[in-house]
Amino acid sequence: MENNKLMDSLHSKEKLEVINQIKEIYNFIRIKKFCRLIPEVRTNIAGALHDPKTKSDVAGIDGRITIINGLPKAAGDIKFGAAEHTARLLLSAKEFENSVNFVMNLRYSPETIKDIQKKTDLELEEILREKEPRKTRNKEFSTMQWLIKESINKKGRIPDLIWDKGSIGKEPMIRLFAKNSVDMIQKLKKIVKLL
Repeated sequence: MENNKLMDSLHSKEKLEVINQIKEIYNFIRIKKFCRLIPEVRTNIAGALHDPKTKSDVAGIDGRITIINGLPKAAGDIKFGAAEHTARLLLSAKEFENSVNFVMNLRYSPETIKDIQKKTDLELEEILREKEPRKTRNKEFSTMQWLIKESINKKGRIPDLIWDKGSIGKEPMIRLFAKNSVDMIQKLKKIVKLL
């Protein structure tokens, strides 16, 4: 009985830590400049527990981050199970590299990619969506796993950013990966500086 209480307490502590780190990242991006990095599908920040099994072990912002009065604004609260695409992306990433705990989706533009390549030390990997097998494309929830596997096959690890130019019905996207909130904020600083 005591062990169960201890495990629940540690689990609650870990959940609170993930939520607090998402808050730190969110507070950092609440600047006008960041609006240029919010895609049409909106932005989300996902953070996973150490050993996640399902999307209920991944926290995100309910309703994502949108733009209100010229500033990034969370549509809802930070909750476990609230993230969809970013949660699946993170679950797939952690299968290969357990140190990756956070991911955020950003608006793609050729200029942004060019600037990141030329003016930062961030590692990027382009994924060609047209190479995605039809079987994967038509199977619900498998595109995110395919993106990660493609990147691992090319790099042998998960880079700081995985990006693609989109495909029919899929918005072009940049995905930024990080170990923790400090790591994510450091990477975001490098990108925001370019805007």
